[in-house]
Amino acid sequence: MEPTAKKQRPTIHMVLAHSYLAYFVFSLLGLFADTFFGFNVPLRYGDTIAIVCFILGSLLIWWAQGTSAKKNEKPYFERGPYRYMRNPTHIGIMLLVAGYTAVSGSIVFLAVTLIGYIVSNSFFKIYESLLHREYGVEYTDYKEEVPKIL
Repeated sequence: MEPTAKKQRPTIHMVLAHSYLAYFVFSLLGLFADTFFGFNVPLRYGDTIAIVCFILGSLLIWWAQGTSAKKNEKPYFERGPYRYMRNPTHIGIMLLVAGYTAVSGSIVFLAVTLIGYIVSNSFFKIYESLLHREYGVEYTDYKEEVPKIL
């Protein structure tokens, strides 16, 4: 008889990793789809828009990840960019995708990554329930005060 595998409870970081992975896979699918079925619309000032999106997106991701990694007496969602939005890393990823879309003008890439964003967001119900379980009313109050995006 085989030993029964113990089912692991999802952790906050595990759920987020799956969410980011889903978004990454859809971004790759978008790149492949663009290669084979590309439909591009040149954007005026696309290069400038892309640079701004790349810089802002990268800084936001860096700030969010740095904030959540530091140990502090306050929960991470009360510090850094989490004071202004509940999902700063996802916003940063969206800015990076917007930057690529602006520079490439790829409608196919944009469409596929938007689907990826929707799939990726499906993980947030689990993520928020884990945060509620861990922090209780403190997270509920935070969730009521801070918008999901801005």
